Amino acid sequence: MSPRFHPPRARGLRTLALTALAAGLCACGEEGGTLEGSVSPLLDLRYRRAEAVLAEGELSINFVTPQGSGVNTVLKVSARVGDMIPEGYTGGLDINLAEDVGGGAQRGAIGRAVLDEPARAFPQLERGSLVVDQLPTAQGQRVSGDFHVTFVNGIDIYSGRTIFGSFEATVP
Repeated sequence: MSPRFHPPRARGLRTLALTALAAGLCACGEEGGTLEGSVSPLLDLRYRRAEAVLAEGELSINFVTPQGSGVNTVLKVSARVGDMIPEGYTGGLDINLAEDVGGGAQRGAIGRAVLDEPARAFPQLERGSLVVDQLPTAQGQRVSGDFHVTFVNGIDIYSGRTIFGSFEATVP
């Protein structure tokens, strides 16, 4: 049996396809990413890893990037969930971040803490959702989900803008 002949152009395309596939497979193993939305032209929303924390009735997903001996919190999506979780429940949640929980407070909040950047207060949420497949309960556990927020209209630079993304976070 003779080997199949591949013209030079076909070999080049095959090599290019295999190289692209290998690069794609390598990229899948890396952590980090970029959050999206209309806030992205105003803020760098690239992060190295996501962390999921459930403590004192608050669930937070923190998108962080190491800097020196500390970390920058590129974005923190948090929600008051103490009243939503029955005793012993570890399943998923679909949280309305814009829900009024009384006294003008909302269930969710967005925050950011980056070194050498002025403190930023984001406007209240017009609408927003945080979905997690399961509650973070054990160190090293992986929690996946997604979120999206739209800020209320107003005079703030972030008014009416959006941020959204999917994540696979680790419990620190």
